[in-house]
Amino acid sequence: METKEVEQRAQALFQSGLNCAEAVLAAVLAGQGVEECGQAARLGTAFGAGVGRSKEEMCGALSGGLIALGYLRGRHGGAEGWDGLAALAAGVRDRFKAIHGCTSCASLLARFGPQERMDKCIRLTARTAGLFHDALQTPGAVETPAAACGCAARQAGPAAAGSCRG
Repeated sequence: METKEVEQRAQALFQSGLNCAEAVLAAVLAGQGVEECGQAARLGTAFGAGVGRSKEEMCGALSGGLIALGYLRGRHGGAEGWDGLAALAAGVRDRFKAIHGCTSCASLLARFGPQERMDKCIRLTARTAGLFHDALQTPGAVETPAAACGCAARQAGPAAAGSCRG
């Protein structure tokens, strides 16, 4: 599927009643040949409109794309590394932020100003689906080395103070 088709699918899904996160998630998966998108889109429901319609957290379209990355390239267990996926996710987030100036739903909405029938969110949703599709097609073009968080250290031994737990 071409990027334009993924964007059109995301737009159509949003306009059909899915939220921004669900629409990006389903469109990105479809763009990668995963056609059971109806079930997978359920994973994105809570992330719509900045987490539970709060409009306070990360943009739902960005969240939906990140869920798609995990679905498509995520690891199957704690013994597997995730540096590659972390670099891809960080790179797409950085590109999104460079394009839009921020990743917060509330900040994006403030920048958009008045909307008619969610027109600006729909366009952002479509473009975000295309951004993730492109990143999956050519990961090296967007990968950004992700900072280590200490999670790998707990596999080697007892967790150090301040490292991730979970």
